[in-house]
Amino acid sequence: MSNDQSLQSPLKSKYVLITDPKILEMIKKEEEEALKKKEQVLYIAPNETDETYDQEIISGSGHDLKLSSETVGQLRAIEVAIWFDDPNKKSQNSTLRVHRRIVNGRHRYKADPSWRREYYDFSGFAKPDDITAPAVEYNLAKGHFDMQKKATKGERVVWTRNMCELGMKKGISKTDCCKWIVSLAKEQGISNKDSITDACEDQFKDLEMRNRKLGKTFELKGIDTKEIKKLKKVAGEKYQLMEATKIKLESENFQLQKEIIGLREDNTKKVNVMEDLQQQLRMITNIQQEHKCSKCGTVSEMKVDAGSGKVMVSNKK
Repeated sequence: MSNDQSLQSPLKSKYVLITDPKILEMIKKEEEEALKKKEQVLYIAPNETDETYDQEIISGSGHDLKLSSETVGQLRAIEVAIWFDDPNKKSQNSTLRVHRRIVNGRHRYKADPSWRREYYDFSGFAKPDDITAPAVEYNLAKGHFDMQKKATKGERVVWTRNMCELGMKKGISKTDCCKWIVSLAKEQGISNKDSITDACEDQFKDLEMRNRKLGKTFELKGIDTKEIKKLKKVAGEKYQLMEATKIKLESENFQLQKEIIGLREDNTKKVNVMEDLQQQLRMITNIQQEHKCSKCGTVSEMKVDAGSGKVMVSNKK
């Protein structure tokens, strides 16, 4: 699948896509070396366990990545962060590592470790007085996917926990970490306050403030009001309609992609046939022989006429 067929990544609007052949060769050598050592070629932190994956995709009961790759090609590359000066680049268990860490595409990588990749340079975010800056930026980039796509609760919890750990390394109070993430996410356009606070563990929240608010809302009784129930019902119906439309569009897109592939294959066959015919024609028109009679010495010249296919014989004096 050519690059022009790939889906446009939102990362390209902010992060630097690596295209320098020399740098790409360096990355390739690192990956080959990691493979020889039986280390992770593309890094996935140990807290991103199986529970944080979409089990429908992993089992193949949902979107089958392997089948999709075989039928319509690898439309979306695995997007990988690169930071050669990462102090944790050799770690196999650090949640702070950035170098060769998957930003988006864990499911694709699990389905096929050779899935095509794009690499993004995170070295420009490094600051002399804040070694965590590229790691924070990495998690923000990852958050664009983890906090907005269909994700498991575990996946969202891991993302907020990683961000909170970084926040504390920057000197932010533990109970202010959730509020700090909400502020950053708002600036980056990632998810919304409720989604983030719901995923944040209590240890990272200002529980005193939360408890004060709790006494002034319907949450005190632990039940929904009539208005909330109505909103949930409307939201549920709209969600079902959107899901149905999404499935229909995905199915139509799949069929169109198959038709496109079929048309391209037919075109390739036609081109090959034409080239073969042209080659045969060139061979025929180049056939020319001379024959000299052993008795009379007359020289006869034979040619094949490309237009009529007839053999033309003429005598030379």
